[in-house]
Amino acid sequence: MPGREGPRLPFAWMNANLLVMPFRLIFLGSGTSQGVPIIGKEFPAEFLANPKNHRMRASIYVETRQVRLVVDTTPEFRLQMLRENLGFLDAVVFTHSHADHVMGLDDCRRVCDLRGGNALPVYASEATMNDLRRVYAYAFHDGPWPRGYFIPEPHIINGPFTLGDLQLVPLSLPHGRTETLGFLFVQDGRKRLAYMSDCKEVPSSVVEEIAGVDIAVLDALRRSPHPTHMCLDEALTAARRIGAEKTYFTHLTHDYDHDIAQAEMPPGVFLAYDGMKVGE
Repeated sequence: MPGREGPRLPFAWMNANLLVMPFRLIFLGSGTSQGVPIIGKEFPAEFLANPKNHRMRASIYVETRQVRLVVDTTPEFRLQMLRENLGFLDAVVFTHSHADHVMGLDDCRRVCDLRGGNALPVYASEATMNDLRRVYAYAFHDGPWPRGYFIPEPHIINGPFTLGDLQLVPLSLPHGRTETLGFLFVQDGRKRLAYMSDCKEVPSSVVEEIAGVDIAVLDALRRSPHPTHMCLDEALTAARRIGAEKTYFTHLTHDYDHDIAQAEMPPGVFLAYDGMKVGE
């Protein structure tokens, strides 16, 4: 894979037995499109005192022994990468082109530097790629690129694709007037993760596709119903239908005071928070 010669940065989760664990997930952000806390709203001091109530826009980092990737690049992408001491990436994968999921892509110029000035593979649906080409027209062209600029290598998602030892299976999800992509991560035949961050429901066909998955990550925007996102009750219903070993809720508003809301969750269901690591 191009750019694999890039240096592996020191990670806090290395141990004496394994250089890197076989499959690792980090929630770079767990918040809704406005983040938490939102602008122009007063919050109780005790709410703000809990760092798990401070939510950047939703994104994840996935690492195995063979590949390092992110799903979505939020407006806080640089801060998320710095917080987790991350640098080198093999790919960026997009769910859709809403602003809270794509507006940090230019920060990947530094990733291209770490790849020795090589292009960074970018995977997206045709509709999302068209939006990326429009927003980042200065980067999506035939070259040349000035040194230090973001260099994308576009790949249209039209079915399952492979990155290192992972197969990514796109999952079509309804999101209001648009369609988003969720992703099923399969490693050596094992369904590791189903990531579905922006959706109004999980269709039966998707439930069947991801049956037996270890980890499910679901949109659970707020407690009351919303026209384009799952609310808490809808997310809990989807979690029961999927039956993953562990389920994590993301894309969360300030409806959730983390510790209080977590105490209300059924066994095996967790509220994600920024910096949460799964698979250590």
